[in-house]
Amino acid sequence: VHKNLQAIESKIYRGLISTANTIRIEIRKIDIEKGYLVGWSPGLNMDVYITFSTKNGIQVWFKHEGECRKCPLRDECRKIILSEAIERNIELPKEPDIEPTKLADIFFKKLTGE
Repeated sequence: VHKNLQAIESKIYRGLISTANTIRIEIRKIDIEKGYLVGWSPGLNMDVYITFSTKNGIQVWFKHEGECRKCPLRDECRKIILSEAIERNIELPKEPDIEPTKLADIFFKKLTGE
C-alpha cells in the first residue's frame, strides 16, 4: 500500500509540475496531499492555481476579476469549483448568484490556508 501511495503522489506531483512548466508558470507552492500548486504567470502578471482531483483531473485557474455573467463557461467553471470543494470537504457559499471568480477566491483561500 505504501508503494502505491508513493506512486500516486509521484504522478500527481509530475502532473502538476508538468502543467506549470507547459504554461510557463513560476512555481511558488505545491501541496501533493491536497493536490494543488500555486504559481505566478509572468506573461499574464497574475497568480495561477493548478489543481488535481480524481473527478476533474488537472485544472488551471487564473486569478482574475472576470465578467462571469458574460462568459459561456460560467456554469462549467462554477460546477468544477464546487466539485473541487466537495472532494476536499471545503465548505463554500451555496448562493447561486455568487460568481465563479468569487467562489474560486474563497475556495483557494481555504485550500491553501492563505
